Amino acid sequence: MKVIHVMGRFAASGTERQLAGMILAAARAGLWEPTLCVLRAGEPYAQEMAEAGIPLVEFDGPDADPRRLASLRRVLTSGGHDVVHSSLYGANVLTRLALVGSSRPPVVVSERRVEDWRSKPARAVDRALRPLTDEWIGNSPDVADFVVRAHGAPRARVHVIRNGIDTDVFHPAGEPRHRAGGPLRIGAVGRLVPVKGFDVLIEAVRRLTPDLDAEFVVVGEGPERSALEQQAQGLPVRFPGGLHDPSAVADFLRTLDVFVLPSRSEGLPNVVLEAAACGLPVVSTRAPGIEGAASDLVLVEPDDAAGLAAALTSQALHPVPARPLGVQSFEAVAEAHRAVYAAAAARRA
Repeated sequence: MKVIHVMGRFAASGTERQLAGMILAAARAGLWEPTLCVLRAGEPYAQEMAEAGIPLVEFDGPDADPRRLASLRRVLTSGGHDVVHSSLYGANVLTRLALVGSSRPPVVVSERRVEDWRSKPARAVDRALRPLTDEWIGNSPDVADFVVRAHGAPRARVHVIRNGIDTDVFHPAGEPRHRAGGPLRIGAVGRLVPVKGFDVLIEAVRRLTPDLDAEFVVVGEGPERSALEQQAQGLPVRFPGGLHDPSAVADFLRTLDVFVLPSRSEGLPNVVLEAAACGLPVVSTRAPGIEGAASDLVLVEPDDAAGLAAALTSQALHPVPARPLGVQSFEAVAEAHRAVYAAAAARRA
């Protein structure tokens, strides 16, 4: 089986790291022959996949350029691919638009987050493209329910496949971290975009009692970085940039006393699974998909800076480590995807 995986961008964020882990596992096990197709050229993480032996196709230019859609169609239909698998809204739309016509390969669409703010026109596009979709995948029951609402997808054709995690990489430190009287270290990982809620975290830090000696480290890149750094001026909050390698993310997590996820919406966040696997206390917003990620989480409502500050204080003074739920390997994730691809191929046949 040959599968081409389409993404709009390929930075080392949650969805991309999940897809990379699954593709590499599939290639190692011979489950299918993967090709990665990225609609924005020059992404360093995509180049790393190419260096690991995964065939890479890149595009450049405006999304709406009809010539780009024609080129994408040629790639998707002329490479002998048995299945086309796209992920996230932009790639999902462009992939299916490129395949409008009488002849196309089977198409599988993945959603990774509950986006109930998605506009009526965007939902109309998803529903209009439903006949060009054979199967859908969500990474949690909440996301699967969203797919049914937003796409109008038949529930029987929406599959839940939880995120994978490499427990050889994400595990507790051999020795407890010793602060030697220094400040508590509270950290977060995520793309610096509004949905991740880091502006709320900064407001929570502003509300913390002066008696709580803590420093905050937010790892990630994104368009909101300058605005967040300006908002955090005078506060013990640092933005050191992104980490691309999973081992580097795990090493960072093991330097923390508490992990925090202030997101406004999620699907099944990698970082909560990973932080819990590293044995960290976790404070999170009660976003979709969170409660199924780990046990012993301290949860607050999204956009509640005061509640987040109180929860951080509680976990800092009386830490309770979280425990990941339903952990599976990337090999298991790949096996589950192969079953969906086979179902899509059978339906299209």
